[in-house]
Order: sequence, then structure tokens, then C-alpha cells
Amino acid sequence: MSSGAAHGFTIVPWSPRHRDAFRDLNLWWLERWFEVEQIDRDVLSDPEGALLARGGEIWFAEQAGRAVGTVALKDHGGGRFELTKLGVDPSAQGAGMGRALCGRVIERFEARGGVLLFLETNTVLEPALRLYEALGFVVCDAPATSPYARSNCYMEWRGSA
Repeated sequence: MSSGAAHGFTIVPWSPRHRDAFRDLNLWWLERWFEVEQIDRDVLSDPEGALLARGGEIWFAEQAGRAVGTVALKDHGGGRFELTKLGVDPSAQGAGMGRALCGRVIERFEARGGVLLFLETNTVLEPALRLYEALGFVVCDAPATSPYARSNCYMEWRGSA
């Protein structure tokens, strides 16, 4: 998967110095397209407790030392992982950051021996859907009711497309 160096950014792991960026990058798209839900508030106000302490990972696209994109890998146990909280600053979109961030999640999922990688989204986010499909995610019937009121699309990763 692409690191993004050719486009002037690098993918870096969680750092407390990017804590506010994790929140802000996600609030931007949530507030633009939807309502911020309690599950979002819980994760964005305490990413260390809600994601990292539970086996999850958070990654950033960094440009000139500034986090301009982010994504998380949420551990649901039993080899089940969720790609979640993908956000890229509007001023930095179009440089492949979303693809590189998702690619890092896929790499980490495979390295950890995951058995299921899924995501939940909404069909109004057409560019995101195209990206997910290009990366090998396919729309499936959701195995359970989503914790996100905004979710109307469940996808599972079937391998690189």
C-alpha cells in the first residue's frame, strides 16, 4: 500500500500530540453530513480508552508535521476489526491520503491475523464508497443492528481488488 511520501505526506501511528486532530478531523465530516452521535462523542473524547486500550490503533496522514488525515482500527475481539473514523482535511483531499490510511489499516489487520475487517458507512458518502470498493470492500448484509444511526451500508473486506 502507498505510504504517500510521493505526495508530501507520511502515515504515522497515534501520538498524543495529534489527539485534537483526531477529534477535529472527524467532527468536520460528521457535522457536515450527519449529527454527532453519543458513540462518536465517546470515541472522540477518549480515543485512548475507547480504542487504544481495547487493542485498537489510530493512524494519521501527516504533512509538514501536521495531522491532516486520520483513521482507526477498532478491535472487536476474536479477530474481528472495524475500519472507523476515517477523515481527511478538505484542504488535503485528493492526494491519496484516504487510500493510504485505509491501506495501513488493511496492512495492520493482516499483520494481526484478523479474520474479519468491516466498516459501516452511509451511501451519501459516495467518494468514500468508491474508495472502499476499490480497496476490496463489498457491501454485505449487516450481521447485527448498527450502533450508528447514520449507517445504512455495511461492508466487509474481501481482499485487495
